Amino acid sequence: MKLIQAIVHNDDADAVISALLTQGFRATRMASTGGFLRAGNTTIVSGVEEEQVDEVLDLIKQHVKSRLYTPARPKAKEVEVSGAIVFVINVERIQRL
Repeated sequence: MKLIQAIVHNDDADAVISALLTQGFRATRMASTGGFLRAGNTTIVSGVEEEQVDEVLDLIKQHVKSRLYTPARPKAKEVEVSGAIVFVINVERIQRL
């Protein structure tokens, strides 16, 4: 089993969740804030079988986009922010209670 933890832009979260659910994956959505930009994000968590990881990563990739962001600081430079940061974590056990 694998735990996929994807941090996506708030504007992309609905599309990612919808795509995952449509394909039969379970997903939990959590509001999050972080990174050096301190921007609002959504963290999406899904437990999947190892052979499903690539399919889930493809779905996420299809439904996020990178953005240009200008921090609210004097003389701040515009930076490109990736569409998602994804962690794939080994899981010894998943139990639904």
